[in-house]
Order: sequence, then C-alpha cells, then structure tokens
Amino acid sequence: MRRTFCQTDILLPLESIDMQKWAVIACDQFTSDQQFWARVRETVGEAPSTLHMILPEAWLGQVDEAKHSAAINETMARYLDEDIFREISTSFIYVERKLGNGKIRRGIVGAVDLEEYETGEGASSVLRESERIVPSRLPARRQIRRDALLEMPHVLLLIDDPSCSIVEPLGTRTDLECLYDFELMENCGHLKGFRLTGVDADRVEDAINALPIILVGDGNHSLVAAKMEWDAVKAGLSEAERENHPARYALVELGNVYDESLEIEPIHRIVFDAPNGLITAFVESSPQVSMGAGEGHQVRFLDQGEAGILTISGCTVGEAIDLLQEFLDQYVRAHGGEIDYIHGDAELEELSKQDGSVALFMPTTSKAALFESVIQGGVFPKKSFSMGHGADKRHYVECRKIK
Repeated sequence: MRRTFCQTDILLPLESIDMQKWAVIACDQFTSDQQFWARVRETVGEAPSTLHMILPEAWLGQVDEAKHSAAINETMARYLDEDIFREISTSFIYVERKLGNGKIRRGIVGAVDLEEYETGEGASSVLRESERIVPSRLPARRQIRRDALLEMPHVLLLIDDPSCSIVEPLGTRTDLECLYDFELMENCGHLKGFRLTGVDADRVEDAINALPIILVGDGNHSLVAAKMEWDAVKAGLSEAERENHPARYALVELGNVYDESLEIEPIHRIVFDAPNGLITAFVESSPQVSMGAGEGHQVRFLDQGEAGILTISGCTVGEAIDLLQEFLDQYVRAHGGEIDYIHGDAELEELSKQDGSVALFMPTTSKAALFESVIQGGVFPKKSFSMGHGADKRHYVECRKIK
C-alpha cells in the first residue's frame, strides 16, 4: 500500500522550555496587523521560540528577506547545537486544540510524501491542493526551506470521513502519553498533544492511506514550496538516495473535514488605496454581477465606509470567487491599489476603516461541496477559504529535520 501519510521522527522542545513562548501562530495570519506581531515579539523576547524560525508575511517588504532567512537558519543550527529538543521517534502526534468558542479540533501530526503531491489543474493524485496559490508568496518560503535544517508545520490536510471513524475515536483514549499541554498566547486557546505509536499508529496510518483523496485545506503555499524544493533536491540524487531522503517528506497536521469544530471560513479581500468607482466597475464588468441581494452568491462590501451587497449569479461559488478575483487583479493593474487577503470578519471590518479602502466579504463554501468541487471542477481560486478564524489557526510546535 502507498504511504502518502506516515509516521516520522518528530522533535519537540525540552519540557523546561516555556511552551507558551515557543508556540507561534502560522506565518500567513494577521498579515495586515502589525500590532499583533509586535505583541508576539514582545511576549517572546529572546526566549527559545518558533518566532525566531519563521518570517511572518506581515513583515514581507519590511525586512531584508535574505538576511532574515540566514538568521532563521542560524537559529535552527543553534537550537540543535544547544540540544533544546527531545525526539519522538517513529510516531504520530494526536492533537486537541481548544478553540476560542470552546470547541475541540482534533488532528494527527505526521509526514506526507511529496512524491504523492500533485498541483495544478487536472491533478489526479491522492494528495491535491484545494485552491490556487499566489505565486508571489512562494519565493520567501522556498528561500527559507532551501537551507533550513528544520521544518515546522502549519499545513492542515483534510480527509473526507463522514462517519468520523479515524481521527475522532482517538479523543476517547485515556492511555496515550501526553507530550504537551499548555495555553497559547494572544487568547488563541489551549493545545494538547499525545504520542501515537506502535500498533495504534499503524492502524490509523492504514486507514488514512486507504482513502482515495486527501486535500490540502490550509497551508497550500508552504506545501507547494516544500514540493518545489524537493524536486530541486532530488534532481541530484540517485534512485536509492531518493527513497528515504528527509526532504522528500513534509510535516503536516491531518484532520477530518467533518470534525464538528471545523468551520470553513471564507478568505476576504480588501483593496487598499482603491481607485474610486471600483464597485461600480465590477457591476459593469459582467452581466452576472448585480447590485443588491438576489438569487446567487452574495458579496457584502464596505466602500469607503458605505455598506452594500453584490450578487453574482449563474455559477458555482468557486466560479463566483474566480470572477471577482480576476476583476480585482485586472482593475488594480490598470488603476492602482493593493489587494490583501484577510481571515475573519472583525479584522476586515477594522481594516476597512482605513481611508481609501474597499472591503469585500466572500461567500462561504459548505463541507459537503468541498471535496466534490475539487474532484469534479478542479481547484478553487487562490485564497478562497480557510479552516476557521485567524486566531484558531495552527501554531508551530513540532519540528522535523529535513537535512
């Protein structure tokens, strides 16, 4: 049987390390909230932390990316030299994340074989991306991974298990070894991790690898970057060397799309320094777009503080998002402005208060439609949806050697 998702050797910080300072939210969150990342930096200080091993996207364009990447690699080497890690060999880690709303999200941390990962339109492999990527966000991630000694996952994979028979039963186990149990910073909830190894892990691994498809729910860019770097590395390896090379695999968390805590949240758009007349131009760009609520997919907007609703009709939700995205890309190229992608209604509303901004609240995607849409119609447009609110995103905790 193929082993798309498998057990691996995982590194965790020593028990003496302050886990609240160690664990930092995914780098692609709060991209326009400099204050959030300033608070994180103040909280962490010089303590051992995954913050010192990532480049938050909020800092892109504000730091020298090459120097920052070099500093990341130096930190990884220092942490390894200082032996701040303990190794959890040949295992999965079953994780329970208590979210802000009190619900528990369950997942399994393990490794995926990048040889089984296919991207782009027409992909037919077991492991597939769910939405298109933003190419400009790849170079920084590739640069970091290229020379990095370690990787940390914020990738979330999804399986289609409506009977909840693979991941969820682990939540009833009382005999698993607890590896960590702590409160996350910035009111992001609570996190527990338990070791899953031996026969138990083998049984879970077999069940997952028997599934016909696994989707990348969050972290498409990071996994694409890992795949691209592996393709570059393997070109210089023999067939035998490729078999178990650590760069062939990527550490991820896998969960069930039917987990009751999992909410598929739209990723909204905001245009900063937006030219006047953007909303009117969008309505005039296609007969499928109309002003006001109607039959179809509704997009709420805030234009310089003025609220309204647009309706996009005659298409699937993915096609509706694609129609809007293509318009925004073309309009900004022609008239100026800057597009950003925002997780969470509250954050978007706050950002919409900035002068010259136009905020667009994207329509939602149901769980039932997600796998079916990808299988039948291909990937969603870039940045279409996200797994939950920004504060509920995966935090960096586990590490794995990739060199």
